[in-house]
Amino acid sequence: MTPAPVPTADAPTSPAQRAPGVVGDRVVNATALGRAHVSHLSNTSYRVHHTRTVMNGSGLHKRVRTRASIGAGYESYTATRTVTGQGVTPREIHSTWRDGRALRRTTVNGSTSTEVVADSRGIGGPPHSPRAALFFEPTFNGRLMALLSATNITSIRPGDEVIKQLYGVSLYRIKGTGSADSSAIATRSVDRVTNVSFSATVTPSGIVRSYALQYTINNRTETRRVTEILRYSDLGTTDVVFDDRRRQNRTTQPD
Repeated sequence: MTPAPVPTADAPTSPAQRAPGVVGDRVVNATALGRAHVSHLSNTSYRVHHTRTVMNGSGLHKRVRTRASIGAGYESYTATRTVTGQGVTPREIHSTWRDGRALRRTTVNGSTSTEVVADSRGIGGPPHSPRAALFFEPTFNGRLMALLSATNITSIRPGDEVIKQLYGVSLYRIKGTGSADSSAIATRSVDRVTNVSFSATVTPSGIVRSYALQYTINNRTETRRVTEILRYSDLGTTDVVFDDRRRQNRTTQPD
């Protein structure tokens, strides 16, 4: 009987799965990673911070900042988006889900309007779910899957001690440059996308804790540099605080 070969240090081994859809140095299934990301965030509280900045030759063209505190299972939330820059009309959107009702307050040029976006009882507003009533997708699932699928991933490595201390858990760091599908990188139709740089951190369970993206768009005679930054924090420990509670807390502080 011929003995089985003994593995050596040089023998090839199968790359280990580092997170759902992430094997070795490749994102083999962005959909699987996205599903894990959404599943975990749907069952915990968290804060999400997203900023998209567009610069042109004159300086800041547009900046969109989105901040939200989300309760577990979307039982309550507050979210605010501000839009500023030389090329846009400044505005702010503030949305809340509280006691089964979604309210949205929009301020443009100093003029504010408020509407009932949803009501779980169907009174005064359509019976949308809390997540459907929010003005943006808080998991950024579609954007994440597009970037992870389109970017040329160059490395996936365990995060260093600084990253571990920042997030409180062990993570993997994904890095990529360039893209085989520029239409997935830009958020609107442009002539050309260049200088793509992407990095992300992901937990072994599949939560994408952050990403940073930079790219240049060339549209006819105009060139703009775009930066996107996404970060999740306070997973499982977020307390959703509404404006009236903040005001009450400030006015009831002891002298």
